[in-house]
Amino acid sequence: MRQVYLENIHKSYPDRQIFSGLSWQINHGDKYALIGRNGIGKTTLFRIIKGEITPDEGQILRAKNQKIGYMPQEAEIVSGKTLWLELLDAFRDLLAIKDEFKELEETIAENASDKAALERYGKLQEEFEIRGGFDYEEKIKIVLHGLGFPEEVWLKEIKKFSGGEKNRIFLAKILLEEPDLLLLDEPTNYLDIESTQWLEEYLSAFKGSVIIVSHDRYFMNRVAKRTAELTSRGLEIYHGNYDFYEKESAERLRLAKKAYEHQAEEIERIRDFIQKNIAGQKTKQAQSRRKKLQKMQPLEKPHEDKKQMKLDIQSSGRSWQKIVEVNGLSKSFDHKQLFDDVNLKIERGEKIGLIGPNGSGKTTLIRMITGQSEPDEGEINIGNNVEYTYYDQELAGLDMDSDVIDVIWEEKPQALAEELRSYLGRFLFTGEDIFRPVKSLSGGEKSRLSLAKIFVNPANFLILDEPTNHLDIPSVKMLEKALNEFTGTVLIISHDRYFLDNTVKKIIAVENHDIREYPGNFSYYWRKRLEREQSIADEAPKKDDSQAKEAWEKLKDRRRHQKRIERAEMQIALTEAKIEEIGEMLVDPELASDWERLASLEEEKSQLEKALEKLYEEYEELTK
Repeated sequence: MRQVYLENIHKSYPDRQIFSGLSWQINHGDKYALIGRNGIGKTTLFRIIKGEITPDEGQILRAKNQKIGYMPQEAEIVSGKTLWLELLDAFRDLLAIKDEFKELEETIAENASDKAALERYGKLQEEFEIRGGFDYEEKIKIVLHGLGFPEEVWLKEIKKFSGGEKNRIFLAKILLEEPDLLLLDEPTNYLDIESTQWLEEYLSAFKGSVIIVSHDRYFMNRVAKRTAELTSRGLEIYHGNYDFYEKESAERLRLAKKAYEHQAEEIERIRDFIQKNIAGQKTKQAQSRRKKLQKMQPLEKPHEDKKQMKLDIQSSGRSWQKIVEVNGLSKSFDHKQLFDDVNLKIERGEKIGLIGPNGSGKTTLIRMITGQSEPDEGEINIGNNVEYTYYDQELAGLDMDSDVIDVIWEEKPQALAEELRSYLGRFLFTGEDIFRPVKSLSGGEKSRLSLAKIFVNPANFLILDEPTNHLDIPSVKMLEKALNEFTGTVLIISHDRYFLDNTVKKIIAVENHDIREYPGNFSYYWRKRLEREQSIADEAPKKDDSQAKEAWEKLKDRRRHQKRIERAEMQIALTEAKIEEIGEMLVDPELASDWERLASLEEEKSQLEKALEKLYEEYEELTK
């Protein structure tokens, strides 16, 4: 079934054209990855689909009564409620039914013969059950756990959460609302690896349609069944995930080049024949070839988007073998123990990925290494000749009131304007872009500027906190290439598994207030972690398995039990109301001489009273 159809969409802004004749059909159940370089129009396309902006030309057909959920890249929820109450709002329709239940119960209690109220109550009961009225709180708990919110923060006010946490709350709410079509712009930016994997599973099982914009190639491979590439030429569809797209797009480009070159050779051959024979004995043949040439539709030259960030990270020279040495480090933050007696060594030339759940202390560890925070106990020693540069995922080092060029000039005040213009061009800031205020930049542009800022001066130790957030995939690939060519030491916090696989040779995992080292990339770490967990499971007494199963069964039993209690309460209310209604009919003067009708009512009342007695017994048994 078609959900959204974009037909011949045109959209321009004063400085550039975004779309020219774009068409796209999205069917129920489609799972798309939408890709394209930063600034190509992916966000604009999302907003057109959602209905937030109107195209200049073309039409948009949307299925009737469908809900579209849109999560912008910089989404943050604004609310005065607690986390739990805000997510309850995703089920406002069900909560409205519960409120109507209470009103109807009061109405029926006052007038048990109100047939309209009784009928409405019965219909609502059925609707409530069909729409998952007995399960919505469990759904909230599943999503909260999946996105990394422990129970102790569920009653915390939203205004007290960080920006990244508010982004995750926005995602949680939009998932719980279960729209027909989900538009997710970089949904993994503030997720840790475990939450990202949970979201992959959730979206893979989601029954509606999904379109995701993401720099996370593993994520796209797991979720997307199709890929839509947005380029300056339009939208091209690939019937597979991101890996399929990479192979297929290369093959399409190869074939297009071959066809273009073949036609160019054919045109040249025909022109040469015409020139040689138009005035000779083969004039008719030459004229025939000229007509053929005139009818020939020239192929467009295959276009490769060359607009890519160019990175060359300069090392400041050779440091000592020891880069960082941590001894007996302990640290608490906001009454939470992050590290307890941790020891760590980072040596020259190592390329390390630092991973762990959100809130485990990864950024705090980096801030202690860079001297922005002090440990509660222990010491951190930095080796001689170590010159580090630090990429902050919150981009706190950018002055939002400065212009782009001033940000770099501040780091390298001795540089000439033309030198900085050329340097910024490598980060895709060209022409008048270099004079734009930082606050006007997109998320991707701010990330590129932050990279330009930290790499303008040489360093031999790179500390990068989520450097791929907001970057497009071509920029991520260029960063991977530059890091692999860099001769110094690298420490990276990242949830991007593909990026980690391509850049690091060692993983440091923050686990239970300590760290564990793995001599390999992310895939090696994940394999070893699964092996360790399986080994622990195999060595555990068999009774542990049965205990876990028993605990799970008990949990399911409790849920079923609560549903039975709620159903019993509804049945009791309905039965009591019906008995009261019949009681009023039995004393109705108009029925005083209708012995047959009275007998029937007496029998019905008797049966209902027996049923009510059983319901009471069942309810008492359930509530013991």
